[in-house]
Amino acid sequence: MKWVTGINRKRIWDSRMIKKKENLRRVTILLIEIVNRNLGDNVIADNAEYLLLKVLPQHIRQEYIVFRYNIYSEDYALLRRADLIIFAGGGLIKYKQESFYHYTSEILRVAEEQQIPVYFNCVGVEGYEEEDERCQQLKNSLNYSCVKGISVRDDIETLKKCYLQKGGIRITKVIDPAVLSSKVYGIMKDNTSRVIGLGIIRDQIFADYGIEGIEKEDELNLWCELISEIEKQGYEWQLFTNGLTQDHKFALEVLEAAGRTKEAERYFAKRPICTNELVGIISRYAGIIAGRMHSNIIAYALKVPGIALVWNNKLLFWGKRIGYQERFIQPEQFDTCHIVQVLLKGMKKGVRKKLGVLLCETRMQYELAYFIKTYGQKAAMLPVKKKKAVEWEKKLVAVALGGAELRYTSMNHLAVMKQKYEDGFRKFEADIRLTSDGRLVCVNGWSERTYERLGLIAEDYEEEPPSYEVFMRCKSFGVYETADFEQLIAQTENLEDCTLFLDIGKPSKKVLSQMISEICHICQGRRQLIKRLLVRVQTRYDLEQFAAAKVKFRMAYYMPSPEVCEEKNITAAKVSAICQKNKVKWITMSKETLRKEVVEELHDFGIKVCVFSFNTLTEIEAAMKMGVDLVGTQHISIKMLKEL
Repeated sequence: MKWVTGINRKRIWDSRMIKKKENLRRVTILLIEIVNRNLGDNVIADNAEYLLLKVLPQHIRQEYIVFRYNIYSEDYALLRRADLIIFAGGGLIKYKQESFYHYTSEILRVAEEQQIPVYFNCVGVEGYEEEDERCQQLKNSLNYSCVKGISVRDDIETLKKCYLQKGGIRITKVIDPAVLSSKVYGIMKDNTSRVIGLGIIRDQIFADYGIEGIEKEDELNLWCELISEIEKQGYEWQLFTNGLTQDHKFALEVLEAAGRTKEAERYFAKRPICTNELVGIISRYAGIIAGRMHSNIIAYALKVPGIALVWNNKLLFWGKRIGYQERFIQPEQFDTCHIVQVLLKGMKKGVRKKLGVLLCETRMQYELAYFIKTYGQKAAMLPVKKKKAVEWEKKLVAVALGGAELRYTSMNHLAVMKQKYEDGFRKFEADIRLTSDGRLVCVNGWSERTYERLGLIAEDYEEEPPSYEVFMRCKSFGVYETADFEQLIAQTENLEDCTLFLDIGKPSKKVLSQMISEICHICQGRRQLIKRLLVRVQTRYDLEQFAAAKVKFRMAYYMPSPEVCEEKNITAAKVSAICQKNKVKWITMSKETLRKEVVEELHDFGIKVCVFSFNTLTEIEAAMKMGVDLVGTQHISIKMLKEL
């Protein structure tokens, strides 16, 4: 859950909140967004947020607060606290791909139960089948009484004729909100550029959408031939993606097929991790040829001429809407000379917003304003729901020092730790491991996923982990700087009122000995700091070795998964006995191990319980009802919870 406070991330109550009238309560709005590594979906949400924050002060007289809600999260406790629900946009009214029909239907089910008004902002409609159960589930949900309005970016006729059966829903034809990107991010096109951007899309996309005859080899050849043709025309080129992992991997294959792997820095744009980076990349091009729809929409917003390689009818709808159908090339027209010539012609003519587009932009804002004005005022008149205040800073632990952007986790990043501290967190968990040359660094184990996150080749480190120097040069996801244990300890020491769990993993006996030696060496003499540390171990041997160390630490023991407990006959009583023998006051466990009876039995032995990790309010509240003392989380905001 992201606490939305405007594109510039200023807090709503500091800069955007209207003074509360004494007889009106604050309105809580959930903005539903699609959160993944395809940043086009997040661009939609940013643009929708921009519109929402523009409209709210004009049409609501009381306080309001907006939270961005990940459509995949299934956080029903949070949904039930909303006064208004707004879907930010994107291709949501579909059922064949990505399971949006399920997530959308579940959100609408809760909204219908609670009678929370819902508005769909600038959504895409993709197909209809009377015999498809998924389609009919979505259709039934869209006809709930809670649905008050739907604005559509493309196939409005299918929505009207096939999906909607009842009256009373305002239906309007609008445009994709990403057309506002230049204004939202404050980014303009570089008019001096001579570089053509090639927006790579995953190789299976055509087959997945029923387009036959285009194999992976065909796509590689197409991109390589486009590169040759662009060079013949005297332009430079650069590959880029919207950030999706599959797109990124295929782009690396294209780069290799083009023989430019050694020049990747020049010919492959750095993988974007946030929306303004993606918009910034596209702004640097003279023109683009791209598969992703929102690469093309962002380009249009920046007035960068774009050619779309069509794999879905939504691209054709978009091309027709903006009046540049000829720039949307269908598979039967995939001739490299033709594609490049259409691009060059488009670059000569430029990009102009047609009157129809401008009218759709106005209508997009008007319909959102109508929903806010009509249902926001009604929500303000409802009675205030009072709940007992929870001291969340005493209950929540920021796992791996906290996640970022609702999608990046396991980074152990010091700047994110500071952000979480400012958000209200006072308890943190960090992972530490040894490098091949015996240095302690902050990393969530040495696994294939870790190496991918760090931009390293896993095969190079099958025998041993990277050296300290190699690790410290890396950046998680290409942006988040790595840290060593000394840096972590120094920062923790400066944050005087915080507690830090140190997860050492499950090291070999040799590695454990080195780790204990390093931890003691770095922490020795820091008495006040040591009081705020808890070392999290997984075996009795590890516990005994720390007990014998020259520096004494508070320890947290681990209760394994139910399968391991059953296999090895591990019970809460046996775990408690080990803890009591070694003066351990804390047990950590995964959410799979969590059971109310287990927590109660551990409490009977005087053992406190910390569970890792949950990212929804629904799960956190359920864990707290079971009596859990601490809950680990990566994305939940303490300030957001306090505002609720």
